[in-house]
Amino acid sequence: MNILKEIDQHMVKINKIRLFEGAYLKEINELFKVKTTYSSNAIEGNTHNIEETKAILADGIKIRKHTANEFYEVEGHGNAYDYMFTLIAKRGLTEKDIMQCHLLFTIDNKKFTDPGKYRKVDVVIKGSKKTLPKFEDVPDKMLEYIAWLNKERNNYHPVMFAAEANRKLGNIHPFNDGNGRVSRLVMNTCLFQDKFFPVCIPVLQRSHYFNLLETNDSSHFGNFIAELELQTIKDLIRFFHIK
Repeated sequence: MNILKEIDQHMVKINKIRLFEGAYLKEINELFKVKTTYSSNAIEGNTHNIEETKAILADGIKIRKHTANEFYEVEGHGNAYDYMFTLIAKRGLTEKDIMQCHLLFTIDNKKFTDPGKYRKVDVVIKGSKKTLPKFEDVPDKMLEYIAWLNKERNNYHPVMFAAEANRKLGNIHPFNDGNGRVSRLVMNTCLFQDKFFPVCIPVLQRSHYFNLLETNDSSHFGNFIAELELQTIKDLIRFFHIK
């Protein structure tokens, strides 16, 4: 069976119990705030486990064996997630939304420079052969990206659109650092807006995820994200005892 068709069939069952309303939505929000914060940071090298991530997001607890920068990566991602979650009632994103997301993720972390501002230097991705846009071209590339986000959405299945939103933003690499985490937050905001569920990249699939981004094949990358979305949906069906 086509994976997107299977996703849609499962979503028919899920939508019958209205997971995106009321108490269910609150529970879904809290669950994915922890899961996406943990996974998105972990694949970038953060060493907090999921329980430590939960403790930081819930109570601001600092765990001694970890660095201050790692703590602020968790706290900052949680703040950025909260902001992006406020956008799920609409169907679109603005340039300001993405810059605010980066600002909230990086502002308290000395590891990052120029929170909420586009890079002012040319950069490369470590270990990558990709040629990224020159810094002076970033503002125009971002305007093109925002136009694509808000004009082409209906031409994609929602899961494939979210995957493409991630891939395209990563190819622009608009910030000095934090681009991967912001790209995944954008992807998951798109999924939420279309009443699908955020995708968490498993740490064990880190290399595969980055290899797919490196090869820059939209179809293969989209299928990878769709497989993760399908697994998430199946897990939720079991969790909520949906028949």
